[in-house]
Amino acid sequence: MPPRTPRPNTTAPKTVVDDWVTMPTGARVHYRRAGEGEPILLLHGIAHSCRAWDRVIVPLAERYDVIAVDLPGCGLSDKPDTDYSLGSQAVALRFVLDELGLDVVTAVGHSLGGGVAMTLSYHYPERVGRLALVSSGGLGKELHPIFRMATLPVVPERVMRGLFHPLVRTPRNALTSMITGATGDPFFFRPDGHQADMAEILETMEQPEAQRAFLSMLRSASSIAGQAVSALDRLCLAQFPILIMWGREDNVFPVQHAYRAAEVVPQAKLVIIEECGHFPQLEATSTFNSELLDWLSETTPHPVDPRALTAR
Repeated sequence: MPPRTPRPNTTAPKTVVDDWVTMPTGARVHYRRAGEGEPILLLHGIAHSCRAWDRVIVPLAERYDVIAVDLPGCGLSDKPDTDYSLGSQAVALRFVLDELGLDVVTAVGHSLGGGVAMTLSYHYPERVGRLALVSSGGLGKELHPIFRMATLPVVPERVMRGLFHPLVRTPRNALTSMITGATGDPFFFRPDGHQADMAEILETMEQPEAQRAFLSMLRSASSIAGQAVSALDRLCLAQFPILIMWGREDNVFPVQHAYRAAEVVPQAKLVIIEECGHFPQLEATSTFNSELLDWLSETTPHPVDPRALTAR
């Protein structure tokens, strides 16, 4: 089936282009690209799309070659019934980098994308020269209750509707209202101003195959008890520059995960954004872009020889 034509991006200039990479399986992976220079790979969170980076691509593209990927199973990428584990996503990204002729990238991962970025850097250390983790998964067990409930073998429809309520354009149901009332909105410190953002990012989640892929991704890394995958034991091996950026009011992954990661990797730069939830790039765009660009200008990529990593 031919790829769906992306909607015009009114927030970006014409230099932002959309394209696809065809995997050996025939599945297509969609990406947006802009700019020239050192390559910056942007990886979004679970069930989201590369549109989560729309406010970041253009400022970065003034200095860098920016590639924002729709992870397999998300956005405009194909959504076959297959494995969507972190390792599988990392393998797919390695193939995308090969097809685009990119040897070494700076990987910027948000939420699930942070877990994918860390997995990519561990499996293919020669391909990642810097790592930025934004409200990243994989750094602690705690996880918002609504995501833990979605790992159950049979997911109540009202839980799915609660996760993707900007799409269905109805108020949260009683169950999800009770959960968010006790724990806070999963995504934003000020949620009322970001309904349109989430509706755009989650646009393709109306597709049954997208919801199936979402559940596969979530259950591969989490359970009713919380996150089941931790990267802390591998992150401590990192020798390249690392940025850890978090919203202090993040309710998906609490800010304590950022402090814990910074203890494990003391050379990392830690940035905590006040009055900000799980999406710093949307809720605190100016601060986010400034901090990311400063870190990029202060550091240089440092890929690791796989043999050196094995020795460590």
